[in-house]
Amino acid sequence: MNSQMRQFTENLARKFISEKEYEQYKNIPFYDEGHGYDLFGFEKESGLIGFAIVKYLYLHYFRVESFGHENIPKKGRGMLVSNHSGVLPIDGAMVAIDCMKKLDPPRVVRSVVLRFFMGYPFVGTILRRVGQINGMKRDFEELLRREELTAVFPEGVKGLGKHFSQRYKLRKFNVGFLEIAIQEKTPIIPTCVIGAEEQAPLLYNLKPLAKILGFPYFPVTPTFPHLGLLGCIPLPVKYRIYYGEPFHFYKDYSPEVVNDPEKVRELVEVVRGAVQDLINKGLEARTGIFV
Repeated sequence: MNSQMRQFTENLARKFISEKEYEQYKNIPFYDEGHGYDLFGFEKESGLIGFAIVKYLYLHYFRVESFGHENIPKKGRGMLVSNHSGVLPIDGAMVAIDCMKKLDPPRVVRSVVLRFFMGYPFVGTILRRVGQINGMKRDFEELLRREELTAVFPEGVKGLGKHFSQRYKLRKFNVGFLEIAIQEKTPIIPTCVIGAEEQAPLLYNLKPLAKILGFPYFPVTPTFPHLGLLGCIPLPVKYRIYYGEPFHFYKDYSPEVVNDPEKVRELVEVVRGAVQDLINKGLEARTGIFV
């Protein structure tokens, strides 16, 4: 954006958020590398308009409830490690808005986004402008060195494309996040999202069509593809987000532990178990999908 467009965007966003929210957002640390962007393409004005728009979905469509904010560091580096589901990565957006609204002071969540989404024209640019990054290790490490709060979804695309019959059963976690957390001395906060599994129940994956189109999956849901683009609208499920007690593995293990695949996998399973425990407790506490 040029300076005029930035001012217009800021004025527009202020019509949809409170003055307190605006002042809190403006005070969030921002590392401008020149021309209004940080090293990864984050533009504060784009993040502000994104917050103003997605906040409506957070409050009125998904009606998000959240618990355990005391487990998230108020400042400094941190890594939210969460389950991932729902065909479209709306769960990550709800976690980001939740940390903006519920943390004091509010924090921007820098999510690691699948390269599949980052590679799309316009989509990738928009994601970068609102603060998200791709899965490159050096970007992830640099964010933590800048004391940012990050979010990672170790199930990857297998979580998003999970069949409805496998809902809330975690897939195998990738191990990269654990290695980076130990090397960069970063607390891991197990996180879970309840509700996303039902927003677009995946009944079938048309793998041949997905391969032709270059997609990781081609979902068939109760509304897509037979309702066309309308079928992409998620169901108005109620979201619940839980943040568990953090792990500080770097205090107990030296950076050299990443060279021990068995120990790394063992620690990853500890985190995976903690996320699954949060999911189980959240499901037990839930009284309905939509209410």
